[in-house]
Amino acid sequence: MKAFFNVLVVEDDESHAELIKRSFESHQLGFNITIKPSLTASREYLKENHPDVILCDWMLPDGKGIDLIEPKPDDLKYPVILMTSHGNEEIAVGAIKAGALDYIVKSFDTLAHMPDFILRALREWEHILARRKAENKLEQVLFQTVEALALMVEKRDPFTAGHQKKVSQLACAIAKGMRLDAKTEQGIYIASILHDIGKISIPAEFLSKPGKLDPVEFTIIKYHPQIAYDMLKSIEFDYPVAKIVEQHHEKCDGSGYPYGLKKDDILLQARIITVADVVEAISSHRPYRPALGIDAALQEISSNSGILYDPEVVEVCLDLFQNKGFHFI
Repeated sequence: MKAFFNVLVVEDDESHAELIKRSFESHQLGFNITIKPSLTASREYLKENHPDVILCDWMLPDGKGIDLIEPKPDDLKYPVILMTSHGNEEIAVGAIKAGALDYIVKSFDTLAHMPDFILRALREWEHILARRKAENKLEQVLFQTVEALALMVEKRDPFTAGHQKKVSQLACAIAKGMRLDAKTEQGIYIASILHDIGKISIPAEFLSKPGKLDPVEFTIIKYHPQIAYDMLKSIEFDYPVAKIVEQHHEKCDGSGYPYGLKKDDILLQARIITVADVVEAISSHRPYRPALGIDAALQEISSNSGILYDPEVVEVCLDLFQNKGFHFI
């Protein structure tokens, strides 16, 4: 831990601010203290400065100190410690859940020993940053592994090279358009990248056959979602990836496979990937036919909205192409 720290104190009570300032001045370590009396003033300061820690009063003239915490606590750029003169357990729990690193009830003793609270919080912050770094590294390895697995399928089926990435591109755009949370979108990305991994067990000549598959061949092809599920079910993703992949050929009217699920029995993530998969497949070249183009693909999902495909997913997908300028890369 370094020996000099920049501390932003957000406190509208001048007497409390003075006590806090004196406690830092008498400490053996170096502290540069900046005091602001409101949220507005502190936000202006933060536009140009990056403190090591923020010590913020719970109640301020223009709002609550908790409002300084970013909407996504996991993305905090600096630790925030909240303090109040009238604390209770409910407020304390709410503050920590919102992302506050610590919660201090003001007293003469706590104000006099504020540097000790700050140093304790900064040690905890170092652990949090180290944990974030390790988690980010693991996440990168996960994505690299997922993409390597997807590449294995494409190597066996060159006619659909890039298909899984294009499906994931559209599926994630639909998820954004539906305002799904980041975690759900991440699960959709992984599932869509892997949605055809079950085809690794399908004979290559079936995948690249230029003519129509016979009933036996098509039956074998239809096993690939179940094969994918068996391959993925033992991997502890944070999302139901194996189930999503297993259901990506199900249709809302029950005419899909492998189980003939209907409507809400199909995971929303799978319903999104189904639409993305159909749009990409129809608009692209296949061994058994030339590319039919994006207009034909959009006509397919539009005419079967509410029958084969989730109507909300279809609506968002059509809007992406017709109004938002989406196109496959």
